[in-house]
Amino acid sequence: MQQPYYVIDFSASACMFEIRINDYPVIHMNAANQVSTMIPINYAILEKGKQTITASVLPVAGQTELDKQAELKFNIKLFDVTNNFVFDKQFGDYQSKPVQDKKIPVIRYDSSFEAEVPYKLDAWQDGTNLKEVKDCREKLDLAYNRIIRLIQNGKYEEYKKLIARRENNMAQSMYLSDQESEGRFKELLNEFVGGMKIQPVPDDAAMILYADNRTAVLKRLNGDAALYLVDPKTQEELMLDITFYIPKGKTEFEII
Repeated sequence: MQQPYYVIDFSASACMFEIRINDYPVIHMNAANQVSTMIPINYAILEKGKQTITASVLPVAGQTELDKQAELKFNIKLFDVTNNFVFDKQFGDYQSKPVQDKKIPVIRYDSSFEAEVPYKLDAWQDGTNLKEVKDCREKLDLAYNRIIRLIQNGKYEEYKKLIARRENNMAQSMYLSDQESEGRFKELLNEFVGGMKIQPVPDDAAMILYADNRTAVLKRLNGDAALYLVDPKTQEELMLDITFYIPKGKTEFEII
């Protein structure tokens, strides 16, 4: 069976930008200088068929106007990873227009593409519309604080259970073996026990809804995840980009 592997090949400069697949974020970055790389997006492709792609270009953190040099360009590349990475095709090329008016607050782009994948992920499809949830922010804060306490108290196996559904989806969509999937958690565990300290959620963190209002995260003002660890010696940060949702029929947030 073929293993189609979709990536976004992008470059950006002088802007904060976000790219979503099916209204789910695959990259959010504050690119004060030029940056370019490729990122996998299979985990945001829940099943074969039509996929939406949207992009937003905003001022860099701390600014209110787009820089004249603000730019985002990308394309989608398809590989077959059945036997190593074999390039198949490239499509969906996009390049933002030059900024003529610095007072324009944001540049937006939306499109769609067809994807062929051999899996169907059990993700946020059964999620509750969070705009209809009373005290949604308070419930999300509780979910974040629960994770923080687990890591602070060294209850890593409990944390592993909470992210099991997310990791299973990652394994399916990225075609990971059981050993490779377990290796993902072992790498994270090494950071937990290696001296990095989990930080409290900043008071000014903002709640952002994704996936047609079925998932939620907290973000710092610079766009980074509000759940993160810091190495006290080097001040290096490790962000935990986890997403929460409330399954229909339930009342509390779970990790997806």
